[in-house]
Parts: sequence; C-alpha cells; structure tokens
Amino acid sequence: MRHAVRRALVRHAVLTAVVTAVLSGITVGGLWLFANGEAHRTARDVSGRVATAVVVALAEHHYDPVDPTSRDDVLAGLAPFIDSGMLARVKIWRVVGEQVQVVVSDEPRIEGERRRFDADLARRLDAGEIVVLEVPDDPEHRYERADGRTLLEAFVGFRDAWGVPMRLEVYVPVDTAATVRSAMADLLPLVIGSLLVLAAATVPITLSLARRVERDQRERQAVLHYGLAASERERRRLAQVLHDGVVQDLAGTGLLLDALLLDETADGRRELLGRAHGLVERDVGLLRGLLTELAPGGLGTPDVRTSLHDLATEHERTAADVALETDVRLTDEPDARIVTLLHRIGRELLRNAVRHGAPGVVRIDVDTPRADHVRMTVTDDGCGFDPSLTPADGHVGLRLVTLAVEEYGGTLVVRSAPGAGTVVETTLPVRLPAAVTPGQTDARGS
Repeated sequence: MRHAVRRALVRHAVLTAVVTAVLSGITVGGLWLFANGEAHRTARDVSGRVATAVVVALAEHHYDPVDPTSRDDVLAGLAPFIDSGMLARVKIWRVVGEQVQVVVSDEPRIEGERRRFDADLARRLDAGEIVVLEVPDDPEHRYERADGRTLLEAFVGFRDAWGVPMRLEVYVPVDTAATVRSAMADLLPLVIGSLLVLAAATVPITLSLARRVERDQRERQAVLHYGLAASERERRRLAQVLHDGVVQDLAGTGLLLDALLLDETADGRRELLGRAHGLVERDVGLLRGLLTELAPGGLGTPDVRTSLHDLATEHERTAADVALETDVRLTDEPDARIVTLLHRIGRELLRNAVRHGAPGVVRIDVDTPRADHVRMTVTDDGCGFDPSLTPADGHVGLRLVTLAVEEYGGTLVVRSAPGAGTVVETTLPVRLPAAVTPGQTDARGS
C-alpha cells in the first residue's frame, strides 16, 4: 500500500475518533440538559400534586404562632408524601414584614429560622406559579445537603386562616445522573455504532480521493520532469540549428567573400555574390522562425492575429501536409501575457494533433464568448482518443497546458472519442489583475 493511501487511512481513523468523541460529548451534554429539565418538570408536578392535596387543609390553620395541635395536624397531612419517598423534606414559611420565618418543618431544629424576604419569588408565587430551584449550598440547607440525595426545592404560595401570606416549600428527590446513565446506555451505542458504520462506508471514498491526490502528484512530477526535459531538448535543438545552419552558412559566406576578393572576373564575382546572398537570406529566414517560436509577435506587443499568423508560418515549415485553418473574431484584444499563452497553447495543441491524431485538417478559432473572456477552440478531424484514460508516459503535454490555463484563472475542456476527432476549448480572462504573477509553466510539445 502506498504511503499516501496509508496516510489517508490514518487521517480517516483519527478523524473518525475525534468526531466520535465530540459527538459523544455533545450527546452526553444534551442528555444531561434533558435529564435536568425532566427533573425540574418532575419536581413541579410532584409539588403541584402535593399542593392540591394539602393546601386547603393548611389554609385552615393560623401560624402566629402555630399551636402544637395545628403543627401535628399539618405534619400528619404531609407525612404520607414523606414516608412514600415522594418528598424528602417540607417547610412552611410565614411572611413577617421584610423577612420570612420557618414556622413548621419535619426537621424541628430549623423551625424559627429567618431569612430575607424575596420580592421576586413572592411576585411569582402570588401569580399562582410553582417555582422550582436548585438547592443552594448554604447553612440554611445544611440538613438537606446532609441527606446525600439530589434534591430540588419547590415553592407553592397560599394564605393561612388569618390571610397572612404563607409559603409551602417541599424538597423533591431526583436522580439526574441515573437518568443520564440510563439514556446513555440506550443512545450512545446507537450514536457510536452509526458513526462507525458511516466511517466504514466512507473508507472507499477516502481511498479514492487519496489515490486521486497521489495520481495528481505523480502527474505534476511528470509535468515538472517533462518541462525540464523539454527545455533541455529545445536548447539542444536551437544549438543544433545554429551550428548546422547559421554558423555553417556564415562560415561558407566568409569563404565566398574571400574568393570574391580573389576573383577578378565580373561573372565570377556575380555568381559568388549571388551564392552569398542566398545563404544570408536563408539564415535570416531561419532566425526569424526561431524568433517567432521564442517570442510570438516578434519583439513588439503581440496581438492574436499576428500570433496565429506566426503559428501558421511555423506550421507550414514543420507539417505542411496537414491543413491549418484559423479564424479570429474578437471584440477586445487580450493582454499581451494572454496572447503569448494562447500562442503557446495553440502551438502545443496543434503539435499534439499532428503527432497523435493524424488529422487532415486542424482548425483554430479565437472569439469572445463574454466581454471579459477570450476563447480558443482547436478542432481536428483525427483519430481522437478517450480523455478519461490516463495518458501514457511522456504524453503529458495536454496536462501541462491544463496547468498553465488554471494558473492564469482559465478553464480547459476536452471533447473527444476514438475515431471522432478532438475539440479542445480553452477560456481565459481578457485582462489579468496586476497582482497575478503566474509561474514559469511553459506549454511545449509532447
């Protein structure tokens, strides 16, 4: 197994573990919030049932002060709820000015204790609301805390026989942790199992993406090596052209000029001058051809029509048996860098068509599909190919063109099929932002 695939599988496993841990934590947190809400609803329901059962009886007594008989009757009415475990403790508070005082409790040691009057709690109770709160950790609740159970306190308001505002406070035992544990036992295996199934199902996708990334990396490396090799081949070709052509012709011209100095007859000099003139003309044409390849449009500012004309001239010298047709319909001349890239792309696609497609005719159309884009379409009637297949080693010219087009913010679309010819459509922006500095990718022939 390749290193990239192993690395992708490790990342997939780590990501699965992280997602599982995060979702498990979220699930536990959600269950805790749900269980806490359910505990408050349970406390509210229990206190409501207790109030319905005992508040009428509580309102028949007065508590300033409470006599022993009334106290016994009140606790006797609340005892069944405490004995059954529905309630852990009860307190009855009486409003005394700016304070409230415990007048009855099943824990007699706290009877008589006072605390500050809570106006907000009084407003809610007077409106008929049952108020459920967490039991605070303070001296007032020292006996409730000593119980060891998780309790919620619920307040119900009523008035005694003399119309004095009273508060019935009941402590309802809840077990939020047990509720969470029970829900986790049912839900977490489902969540974790679903994630693991999903992770296993997406392993093929991960492997496919990893192989695609690895293939793209190999292609880029091949393109890099190809570009270096093509550059070296181009330098060798130029050196050979100059050595075998220009240098030899110039040397021959020098010998002709020497002979011209020695020949005293007019006919002999005329012949020697004609031969020297022919050699110079041939070298000038050769150098102009090289200049066209190296700098489309000459040394001035290139335009699309001149660029295609130079391309056609070059094509006539190298593949005159394949007809080349060109058509330019532009509403705006592109940037010089775009023109140069179009020339190189056209040359590369033309060479590919001639070398690999064996066409009779190649057509290059340049137009403006949108105001801010220029499009070059290269069409040939050759043998075609399957674009979905990986190109053979050494045939990366089309990939090189694609990278160059993408580097300039353009798109390249290939439409071809075996025996149906090939259409390559390249779209580029007419203008390049000043900040865009494309790399040195060069679209040379494959």
